[in-house]
Amino acid sequence: MTNTPIYEKGKLYDISIIDFRRDPDQPRKYFDPEALDELAASLRKHGILQPVLFRPGEQGYVIVVAGERRIEAAKMASINVIPAIMVEGNADEIALVENLQRKDLMPVEEAEAIDRMMKKYAYKQEDLKGIVNKSQSMISEILSLNRLPQQIRDECRSDPSVPRGVLIAIARKKQERAMLRLYNEYREKGLSREEIIKEGSDRKGKTAAQYAALVQGMDKRLGELDSSAWTEEEKGPFRDTLTNLGETIALLLNPESPTPLRPKDKSRMLA
Repeated sequence: MTNTPIYEKGKLYDISIIDFRRDPDQPRKYFDPEALDELAASLRKHGILQPVLFRPGEQGYVIVVAGERRIEAAKMASINVIPAIMVEGNADEIALVENLQRKDLMPVEEAEAIDRMMKKYAYKQEDLKGIVNKSQSMISEILSLNRLPQQIRDECRSDPSVPRGVLIAIARKKQERAMLRLYNEYREKGLSREEIIKEGSDRKGKTAAQYAALVQGMDKRLGELDSSAWTEEEKGPFRDTLTNLGETIALLLNPESPTPLRPKDKSRMLA
């Protein structure tokens, strides 16, 4: 580009789709493919009814403040010109609020965006109440999701099925291995938020001696098993369970060691 356009705040422009650049601090990182297909079909039929918001960038390009999903769908619909309005002020706040109002963010994305904005502008939680229109206690609970292990955050960033309340309940645990264990159990058993809280409380109430007695009883029952008639296929799940048990014992004896993923979790992360 030879000439850099001069934009006016609040004015509507028609801008070539190739002139938009993604904001690296955009809170939303994941777009559901099915929902994106539906939006693209709608844009083909009705066009873009709501302008995107932008701020001027370098070399004549513009940075998307809000509406990146519309731009991605427009590319799929072969729409080359985008209606857009220039905005001023804190672009991070505008992008976050716009996504929150549209309920477009996953719980983990919301937590990461608020945390990033706090660090970038040295905000305190009380400073955010008027920006995101949430109580300080709710902001604190949302921010607690940043304590979740990276494996959980990565999976939940692209999976809308895990409610925020469940993730907050898991994030209340002090140790990473406890969070991973509860998350694994939520996935396998479909525990509710209340069950996760109760389950954690029940485990916390038992003493080491009580757990030792449980293990002794299990050891006795294992010793009575006759596996001679089992096929190799039948032994597989049993072998995996014993391997997981060994890893859990190792973690109990050495809590500072990293928590490994269970076999089911590994396959889910690779899917």
